[in-house]
Amino acid sequence: MKQTIMKLKRIPSNLLLLCLIFLVGCSTDSLQDEDISLRNLHEGDLMFVVKETSNPITDATQGINGLKIDHVAIFHHTDSADYALEAYGKAVSLTPLTNFLNRSKGKEGKPLIAVGRVIVDCDMNTSMKRALSYLGRPYDRFYMPDDKEIYCSELIQKSFVDYHGLPIFSTIPMSFHDNNGKILDAWTQFYAFYHREVPEGEPGTNPGQLSRDKAIKVNYEFETPSAK
Repeated sequence: MKQTIMKLKRIPSNLLLLCLIFLVGCSTDSLQDEDISLRNLHEGDLMFVVKETSNPITDATQGINGLKIDHVAIFHHTDSADYALEAYGKAVSLTPLTNFLNRSKGKEGKPLIAVGRVIVDCDMNTSMKRALSYLGRPYDRFYMPDDKEIYCSELIQKSFVDYHGLPIFSTIPMSFHDNNGKILDAWTQFYAFYHREVPEGEPGTNPGQLSRDKAIKVNYEFETPSAK
């Protein structure tokens, strides 16, 4: 009789444990099933520009699943409009999202954008404030490690931090070479024109590398975004 009572007392705690396991499982499933796309952009989502043909950037770097990625921007929402926060052209700027998507269309007329969402511990409010603080900073066409000027993926790498202020994305040795380790002629000629050394191996980042980072989940349906 005593043993029966003890078993009955255990039931509530066992049920509670099962409920917790069930809820955690549901939470994980919902994260995995979350819609990551141009139809459902969240503040701080990364928008990777995919190319249909190769160029010196895609020849020297590797995007997720072999995609040719040569640019990345950050989705930024305000009460009045949606923007691509990007280091592009002359400086870091806020490009109206429609303009950014139109600029990224492929041959079939759809924006070739792979959307990445940070899935690790990230202080998004602080990260976006850091990214926005670079507005107006000149674009770094030489891809140097300092931040006097800044390039597209560097903007993300230097801005995104966790709740301890530590970077979400690490730097890697810069790559300007082909699969055989030879620096591409296009980069050799580019830097020679400006009497500079190719910064091969210098700490940095690139859009393709970010797309493969485990800190984000990437989706690339290449769909036409819904009008808002």
